[in-house]
Order: sequence, then structure tokens, then C-alpha cells
Amino acid sequence: MLTKPIHGWSEFKLDGTLRYELSYLDDIAFEWVAQAIHGLETMMPFCVKGFLEPNRFLCTVSYWNCHIVCEDDERYPLDKEDVTNEISHTNMLQFCQYLYDDISQNIDEWASFVSYDNSDVEEKKKTLIHKLNHLKELISEREEYFGDNRCFL
Repeated sequence: MLTKPIHGWSEFKLDGTLRYELSYLDDIAFEWVAQAIHGLETMMPFCVKGFLEPNRFLCTVSYWNCHIVCEDDERYPLDKEDVTNEISHTNMLQFCQYLYDDISQNIDEWASFVSYDNSDVEEKKKTLIHKLNHLKELISEREEYFGDNRCFL
């Protein structure tokens, strides 16, 4: 879902969607993991965001699907052709597992993704590992909610 960060950029792609290049203007690992934790704790859909420079990327993670919207970040009213809309049949639990896997596999790069002077990278890495461990626990706890014959009201 997320590629290893290189020079302040990471690519995002879900099944059935385009690739999106997200910049370091958002601390993706920390912000997205926090949203995923909140979503699994409350069992409510959540939204993650990124910056494409110049456009804004939004991904609403619902129970059974992810909804991607890319829009200009200007204040003027947008026309339909100014907005990209996509849907991926990726459920909330899958999204959280992909997020966990992708960040865990490149923990050093994600800890330093938004670090302008590299002075706080080790502390950020410890914090990120702690958050990832909590996310992994929640993924295991919530697995039963996404089984066959389950639904969300």
C-alpha cells in the first residue's frame, strides 16, 4: 500500500486504484497510525490525508471499502473534473494490516520521514514502535468483526 519513503516521498496504492505520490508535508506514519488506532478502537470509519503537491489526497477507510478523493487545495468551488474519486474493495482491517506491515518493514525511514535535523529520530522511532504494537493488538482483537456473516450498522 505504501512504498518505502525515499527523499520525502512515498507511493500509495490500493487494489483497483491509481498510484499517488505522497510528500513529507504530512507525517504519514504517525498521523495514519493514530487514525487507524482510533478507527479500530471505536469501530468507526476514519480518514487519512496526504499532500500530493499541489493536490490534497484523502482516503476514507470505511468498513468494507476505501474511498479516495483527490482535490485541489485552493479555496474556490470545484467542478467534477477537478476531483478524482476512486473506490477500492479494501476493508478497514485489511487497510490497517497493510499500514502496519508497510511501516514496520521500513521503520527507520518512516521515523525520519518528517525530521528536518534528524535530532529526534530515535525518540520518534520508539514512539512509532509503541503505536504499531498497539495497532497490531487492535487488529487481532477486531478480526472477528470482519468475518463471514458480519455487518456494521
